[in-house]
Amino acid sequence: MTSYSRNNLTSKAYDVILQKIISAEYKPGQKISEKKIEEDVNIGRTPVREALLQLRQEKLINVIPQSGTYISKIDLKDVFEARFIRSSIEQRIMREAAALNIAPEQKTAINDIIKEQIQARATDNFPALLRFDDTFHKYFYRITGHERVWDWLRKVNIQFNRFRFFRLKVQKLSWKGLIEEHQRIANAVLNSDISEVDRLTANHMHRMLDEEKPLIEAFPDYFENAN
Repeated sequence: MTSYSRNNLTSKAYDVILQKIISAEYKPGQKISEKKIEEDVNIGRTPVREALLQLRQEKLINVIPQSGTYISKIDLKDVFEARFIRSSIEQRIMREAAALNIAPEQKTAINDIIKEQIQARATDNFPALLRFDDTFHKYFYRITGHERVWDWLRKVNIQFNRFRFFRLKVQKLSWKGLIEEHQRIANAVLNSDISEVDRLTANHMHRMLDEEKPLIEAFPDYFENAN
């Protein structure tokens, strides 16, 4: 196997395992064997080990000597710091988007993304809901010329995404409200209403942690630094 092929497989293994962590398929604090992960991702021992090393460096996996490998709990300090960064940047992104002359095909693309979210909710398709939630936000980074910023934020936002995706998946809270907020934000952008975009974006970013307390009370073993 060439180095290029191995790197591709490692990257693929990393993406698959990361998604399982973010979507809580691998639950916070869960003990999991390397063999089980290899079976789940169906890629190969070496790429999986290299991916696990990277995830360990990113503090998403803990290896405890004489005990085993564990999925890291959700660090609420990291969640709040990530939300602060994401909120600050995203408000700027959305203000820029609202100042653009949105082309008809861009308007169609925005509306199509929201339609996909509505369909995902109607069919109870959680993976699709997550995918189109990300697609919605990423689209505005792209049309404002800040797609690299989005790629950078993906690393910063891992713990934040774990919290908000876990909240949506486990408790299925406010799927409808999430989509309605996206619709209002999109309308404000299309109407070039910068002040309304700013307000809605700030509310939207803070909303994801509104139910922090009941979620922690329901699943106390999934979080750390909760105080």
